[in-house]
Amino acid sequence: MYWPLKKVFFLFKAHPLFFSSCLILSCLLAVTQYQFWFGEYSRADLNTLKDEISLVELETDIIRKKNEELLQEKEKLNSGKEALEGAARIELGMIKPGEKFYVFKDETKKETLKDN
Repeated sequence: MYWPLKKVFFLFKAHPLFFSSCLILSCLLAVTQYQFWFGEYSRADLNTLKDEISLVELETDIIRKKNEELLQEKEKLNSGKEALEGAARIELGMIKPGEKFYVFKDETKKETLKDN
C-alpha cells in the first residue's frame, strides 16, 4: 500500500524542481478555475447579469418613448398661440377676461346615484 507513495517520494527527491513547478502551476490553475466557476464574475452570475441588462434596456425604451411624446407635445405647444391657449383651457381651466364660465351637470348621474 505504501509503495506508490514511496515511488512518488523517490521521484520528488530525484527531480525537485520539476515537481515543485508542477505543484505551483497546478495550484495556480486551481485558483483561476475557482474564480472562473465560483468567483464574483462567474458563469453562474452571467444569466443574472443578462436579465438585469434586459430590464435596463426595457426601462430605457420606455423612457425614450416618453421623451418622444414630450418632444411632440413641446413642438405642438410651440407651434402657435392657439395650441398653448387650448392646453391652458383644458388642463388649467383658463378663462379669458369677459368670458362666462358655465358648468353643466349631468342629471342622469344624479338619478343613478339616488337609485342606489
